[in-house]
Amino acid sequence: MRSIGERIKSLRKALGLSQEQLASKIGNTVKSIQRYESGKFRPDVYNLIQLATFFDVSVDYLLGLNGIEGQIREEKDKILKNGQYNKLYRRYLDCVNSTEIEEDVVYFWIELGEQDDYGGQTEWIGWANEEKTLEIRRLRPVDPRGAIEMCIHLSGKPMLLNNKEDAEVFRIFGGNAIVKAEICKKYLPEFYRDYIGPNPERH
Repeated sequence: MRSIGERIKSLRKALGLSQEQLASKIGNTVKSIQRYESGKFRPDVYNLIQLATFFDVSVDYLLGLNGIEGQIREEKDKILKNGQYNKLYRRYLDCVNSTEIEEDVVYFWIELGEQDDYGGQTEWIGWANEEKTLEIRRLRPVDPRGAIEMCIHLSGKPMLLNNKEDAEVFRIFGGNAIVKAEICKKYLPEFYRDYIGPNPERH
C-alpha cells in the first residue's frame, strides 16, 4: 500500500511539476512538499484539501481510504503506468482551473457521465408529435461565471472548454464542462443536437 507521500509524488510527476512549482501553485512551502513526499510529515486537514482540490482527487484517495478499486478509478487517465508526465492530465487540470471566459460569447453547460451518457442544461423548444408525448429540448445559453459557481457548489469545478484540444480532453475525463457554443457545435456535436424524448408529465 502506497503512502500519502508516494501518492502526492506520483500525481506531481504526472503533471510534470517540480516540488517548487507544486508548492507555488497550492500556496505552500517547498520544505513542506518535501516532508510530505518523504513521509516525515502528513499534511494537515487544510493542506490535504488543498492538495486534493489541486490534483482533482478525493481526500480519501490521498489517505488511502477508498480501497483498491477506488484508487484505480481515481488514477484512471491521471497516473500513467510508468509514472511519468501525462500531458492530458495536465491539460485537464488547466481546463478545470481556467478563468479564460470570453465576453459576448455564448456558453453552454454540458455533462459527460462514466457510461458515456451525456446531457446538459437545456430548455424546452416544443413538441415532437401531435400527441404531446415527446418533447424537444435544446442546450440553453448560460452565464459562464454563474454556471461555474453553481457547478462548484453542486458537484465540483467544471472544465472550461475554449478550443478543440479542450474538447478532446473533456471526452477522456468527462464530468461537467462550460463550453463555448462554437466549440460544442464543431467538436461535441452530440451535445449540440436537439434532444427528443418522453414528456415526463405524460409518464
